Formats: sequence, structure tokens, C-alpha cells
Amino acid sequence: MKTANHLKRFFLIGALAVAIVAGSFSSSSAFLDKTRFVAHLGIAYFCFHHWVWRPYQAGAFAPGAPHRLSTTVKGGVALLFAVHEVQVAKKIADQSPDPLLRKLDGGLASLTDSFGTIGQKLKSGHFDPNDINVLNGAANAVSSQAAANGTTIKDVPVAVPGA
Repeated sequence: MKTANHLKRFFLIGALAVAIVAGSFSSSSAFLDKTRFVAHLGIAYFCFHHWVWRPYQAGAFAPGAPHRLSTTVKGGVALLFAVHEVQVAKKIADQSPDPLLRKLDGGLASLTDSFGTIGQKLKSGHFDPNDINVLNGAANAVSSQAAANGTTIKDVPVAVPGA
């Protein structure tokens, strides 16, 4: 019995070592491109929807709203985190040979710019409701384009550092 467990452990360690060595020689840019792309965009969408869009719809950014400043700062931090996730997704799309990701790459540039610009505004305490509507439109456009090509982007709940 002990010999069988030792043999299994030895085999598992050997397989892991082979996988690590083989992984270092092969290109990782094509490994699960769509999955990684959708996961990063899903995290970005969650940050936007949970920390910006829902509070905006609830009136939490309006003048006189309770905890408006903290809500605005949290929204700004969430958007900066979302910008990072969109940039990672864009990098995956840039390096991928997949035609769908190449097609979506163009929409990500404007989404990245929108997230970054509005994130900086919110973090500094400036709020313009039109910015949030424009950003939601850009996010929906990328999501619709992905869905039309067979890839659904869903919110992926994640804790935002600092929020």
C-alpha cells in the first residue's frame, strides 16, 4: 500500500516537472487565449458594474448623496483596476492568432481609454454622468460584438484592492 502511494507521488512529481519544463519551451501566448481574454474582461466588467454602474443608477454619485465621496473614490479605484484588466485582455488579443480576438482588439482600445479617463476623473472627485453612460455604451458594444461572434463575456466577481 505504501509503495503504491510512493509510486503515485513519484509519478505526479515527475509529471509536474515535465509539464513545467515543457511549458517553458512552448509559447504560452496561445494557451487558452479566449478563456483568459473572457476572464480578464469579465473581471473588468464586474468592477465597472458593481462599483460604478449600480451606484450610479442608485444615485450614489449625485450631489448630497450619503457617502458620495467614498463611493466616488471606490468607483475611481475600481475603474483603474478595470483598466488594468482590459489592458491584459488587449495584450492577449494582440498576441493571439485567433481571428475573433483580433476582431475584438479594436474595440478594446477605446474601452481602455474610456476606463482610464473616467477612472482618473472619479478618483480625483470629479463626476460627469455622461461619462458613465459613454463608458457603459463602450462596454456593451464590446460585449455585444463578442456575443455576436459566439463568446459571451460575463461579470466575474473579484475583490478590488483598496475598495
